[in-house]
Amino acid sequence: MKLLCLLPLLSIAFASPLNETLNLVNRANGLAPTVDPAVYLVNGGSGTYPRLAHLADGSVLGTVTTFSGSTHLLTVTRSTDGARTFSAWGTVATGTGDLDNLFLMQLANGDILATFRNHDRNGNTYTLYRITACISHDNGRTWSFLSQVDQRTPTTAKNGLWEPWTRISRSGAIQIYYAAENNDNDQDILMRSSTNGGQTWSGTTTVAGGSTTGRDGMAACADFTTASGAARLICVFETTEGTAPRFTIKSVISSNDGASFSGRAQVYRPTGSVTNAGAPFIVRTSGGTLVTSFHTDEDTSAQTWPNGASFKIVTSLSNDPPSWGQKTTVLPVNSLWGGLYSRVDGSSTVVGCADNGGARCHQISFA
Repeated sequence: MKLLCLLPLLSIAFASPLNETLNLVNRANGLAPTVDPAVYLVNGGSGTYPRLAHLADGSVLGTVTTFSGSTHLLTVTRSTDGARTFSAWGTVATGTGDLDNLFLMQLANGDILATFRNHDRNGNTYTLYRITACISHDNGRTWSFLSQVDQRTPTTAKNGLWEPWTRISRSGAIQIYYAAENNDNDQDILMRSSTNGGQTWSGTTTVAGGSTTGRDGMAACADFTTASGAARLICVFETTEGTAPRFTIKSVISSNDGASFSGRAQVYRPTGSVTNAGAPFIVRTSGGTLVTSFHTDEDTSAQTWPNGASFKIVTSLSNDPPSWGQKTTVLPVNSLWGGLYSRVDGSSTVVGCADNGGARCHQISFA
């Protein structure tokens, strides 16, 4: 293994879904999506689990997981034209373990925080689960280890850690949302916070799943303000609650900056009785529209989930609770592990990306 930055006890190197009526009705007021046919390539068309992050200097960093033989590479690219074209930029980490789910967030001091799953395994047997954080002081060019957000030794019951997502709270704390398995049939969304730049982390807050049975996973969240001026935080996630083993998309909302969550609600259930919807993402446009994405196999009869999925979105006004509609396909079968980026240029446009034979993106506008 090529060691780029030696870390004790780490085996990686860091580099310098049932059909339900959901108010899917025609709407106006910035809710009707149009997908531009132009394709944007995050990493020259290669890579999976694409995500985009805005930086204070106006640039956008793209991230994907790429592979070289048995080695996983958490790859960073950079755009200076609003996430339309990208060039090579850096590598957060490489390793032969289960390295994936990279998410970037710029901190108030300009540093960039990276979090990702970082698991050791012996063949197909996991020997250590971790959500790892590392830091860049040069806009994502080079990276060093920062801390472990959470880590667990595997037990006979599944207890893995997956899919971190990062938010900066209104108080300035870093919040990391991630999935934590309890067993084969149950998984919760947890959150830990840091007030010292990610050096140390708080105990866990249960965001979703604590009082339900099902596999709640792949959380993403968005801040919004209601018409009455109330600040809200909505988190969306996939779950098998009530539909196991099939996945649907649900949400919870916080009115206190992520300290607690309630109002568990359906966002999307796919058409058909043996279909799934999973891997959601959510953003708020600069015009105030909430946009939730997901991949779903409702358009194929193969039923080999997650294969055969297409990448879609639904929209809502910034209401508590939201009312979701205007289902639109962004990328066709096979499109997996999608994410959204809301441009900050006042255009109210969103860039939707998924792995469709590699990381591909389309611009989405709303009318």
